[in-house]
Amino acid sequence: MNITKTQNDNLNAMIKIELGKEDYAERVENVLKDYQRKVVIDGFRKGKTPMGIVKKMYGKAILVEEINKVLGEALTNYIKENDLQILGEPLPNETEQKELNLEDDKFEFIYDIALSPEVNVKLSKREKVPYYLIKVDDEMIDKQIESMCKGNGELKPVDEIEGTEYIKGELIELNADGSVKEGGVKNEDASLSVMHIKDEESVNAFKGAKVGQEVKFNAVKSFPNKADFASMLGVTKEEAEQVNPDFCFIVNEIKRYTDAEVNQELFDRVYGKDNVKSVEEFRTKVKEDIEKQLKGHSEYRFTIDAREKILKKNEDVVLPDAFLKRWIVAVNKDMKAEDVEKDFEGYRDEFKWQVIKTALGKEYGLKVEEVDMKSVAREVAAAQLQQYGLYGLSDEQLDGFAVKLLEDSKQRQHLYERAVDNKIFAAIRENVKLEEQEIAMADFEKLFQK
Repeated sequence: MNITKTQNDNLNAMIKIELGKEDYAERVENVLKDYQRKVVIDGFRKGKTPMGIVKKMYGKAILVEEINKVLGEALTNYIKENDLQILGEPLPNETEQKELNLEDDKFEFIYDIALSPEVNVKLSKREKVPYYLIKVDDEMIDKQIESMCKGNGELKPVDEIEGTEYIKGELIELNADGSVKEGGVKNEDASLSVMHIKDEESVNAFKGAKVGQEVKFNAVKSFPNKADFASMLGVTKEEAEQVNPDFCFIVNEIKRYTDAEVNQELFDRVYGKDNVKSVEEFRTKVKEDIEKQLKGHSEYRFTIDAREKILKKNEDVVLPDAFLKRWIVAVNKDMKAEDVEKDFEGYRDEFKWQVIKTALGKEYGLKVEEVDMKSVAREVAAAQLQQYGLYGLSDEQLDGFAVKLLEDSKQRQHLYERAVDNKIFAAIRENVKLEEQEIAMADFEKLFQK
């Protein structure tokens, strides 16, 4: 095997790989032998098919497959061993590549590669990046507490239906004249939510009803969803389609969802037993939680401003645009060249940012360790759990959730990329001057409208 690189210009080069029979023949022979052991062909016992027949049937396909494997390994190793910083992936040359003849013993392959340009990632405290501290006001605290009260409420028995209640009772199918239908549907353990009834006339029929009272209503109009309707009746969908629309509901139980009160029971439920003992302490904890959430918003805005700052610093850096356009089309089969051309400004910034990130990693010796992955996994787990009203969990409590995230290969890759970004922006933060400024949430949101 012979590999050579030809430099076209500062950003583009060609890699030529010359393969001889010695580079692939043994691999092809081993695969053919494996096929011979496994293949089943009429007229021959398994494993006894003559090699000549196996070669005739599979030889060319195996040859192409093994040559491609050798090429992939050779390219990867050459790029790594020569520390070539490339953009995208190597592409087959469209002009220099000669037509291949599989009857030959020697092959020549030519690939185009795009080289990363030099970028300026030297940072200093003379460079300023804004950092916004979002103010937490009483209105935000009140809304968060209101949400906590709703999330920790419960169903409580009440005397009368007002329109939002959950009720249980006996459901009986009626005839058009209001009499009980003989052999009709009868569900002695029926339940429904008055709030989810779609027919206004039926809702009004239930309002004011108390335990023990009968309510006649149009069940078909009330619950147009067939699955919900059948479930309420306690029958199959097919059976539900045959019933009369008029029903009688004998109310046995009425419950209304009531928000939790701001008291010690709520404090304990949200933050653990006796960790908060007064309304003042509760509001303080809620404020701290909001500040933690808003810090994520502040950090996100910082990443936008820092990225824009460094991209601006490198606005004159030239990329191998022609190669990158080819590469984008090559790896996105549904994308056309004209689509790439139209949106290439955005692609260019993304490619340039990837070059900058790599350069920053080298400049500041950044490396993602397992401890970084675990920390990011805890952050993600905490954010997910807060959506379900679980706040203030310790690292130890979050570790179990973090481990599960890290065990998922897709999640792990996502967490790795996030850990890399954390390292990159931490390095930027340490080496520039942060201009901290307080800002109201409404004004902070306007920053994203520019």
